[in-house]
Amino acid sequence: MGHAPGGDDPEARLRRSGLTKLLRDVAPLQFGAGRECSFPAALATATKTEYDWLMGASGAAFDVTIDLAGFDPLAATPRDAETMRLAARAAMVKLDDVPPPYDEDLRALVGSRIREAIDDKVPPLIRGAVGPPEFGLIVGYTDDDRYLVRTFFDKDSKPSEIGWPDFIDADHGGPVFLDRAAEADRATIARDGIDAGIARAKASETALAGWATALRDDARWTDTKHAGTAAFSDHAMRVVLADKRRAAARFLRGLRTLFTGPGGDLLRAAESYGFVVERLEKLGTKPFDASVAMRFLDVGQRRGIANGLEAVLGHEKEAHDALRAARASMRA
Repeated sequence: MGHAPGGDDPEARLRRSGLTKLLRDVAPLQFGAGRECSFPAALATATKTEYDWLMGASGAAFDVTIDLAGFDPLAATPRDAETMRLAARAAMVKLDDVPPPYDEDLRALVGSRIREAIDDKVPPLIRGAVGPPEFGLIVGYTDDDRYLVRTFFDKDSKPSEIGWPDFIDADHGGPVFLDRAAEADRATIARDGIDAGIARAKASETALAGWATALRDDARWTDTKHAGTAAFSDHAMRVVLADKRRAAARFLRGLRTLFTGPGGDLLRAAESYGFVVERLEKLGTKPFDASVAMRFLDVGQRRGIANGLEAVLGHEKEAHDALRAARASMRA
């Protein structure tokens, strides 16, 4: 059936906009959908890989990273080079970061490479294309040298459109290309992810303890404006940590098909991470609103959050012990 003049004909819209290519099967990215860490979420979408697998294989599912000085929620998400490398290996790609700014010649080369990646249906990642320096995806291009992106900060379900002035630096419009790589042994990938988690265990425990201590520092939160911003950050960090631990539990349960010997210890670690999620949900992981901020501003409520984080720390230590026991039963 044809479309009436002026009707919602997708192909007509593409022609009017000058769009020459769009990856239609890339769904909108959004927080609150169970993929709170933007890099593994974007990578999973681009490579059609399970999010939980990338989180566990990179070690991101097991760690805690907190900016205790500034309470920047971005610090809670995986973005260090080694974590990203391990995640990319698990997705069977290699990362090629090509940060701006670009001169005219390099701009032409980057533009050509973006178009080739879209044509090959391996959309490049891009950091900070819209809003804060979270990761998204370049999902289309136009014949007038503009690009369509999916980010966590798009205004609606449609991709956002950007141009070369939006390619500013590594954190604002920095593309990361995904070069196909050979598949690595899944058991090796899984062991390396657990090793990464164990290696970061002490730092993660220290971060959690420091988080609880910071919340008890009442003098730090006397400035209402500063405390209001910190309330959002504290909430966002809880949401990210709960997301990480859900991924950890699912990842570990899935490993029973790869490793039979340490199955009991894997389940014990998964159960401990499940308790972490339950405790965080009691502290609050639903969408942020004014009531969350008011709760943070109350001294007693804030100390209650700190007490909850200390309970989380106890479950984390149990999970770390189980991970070490499980890893000791694995070969290599």
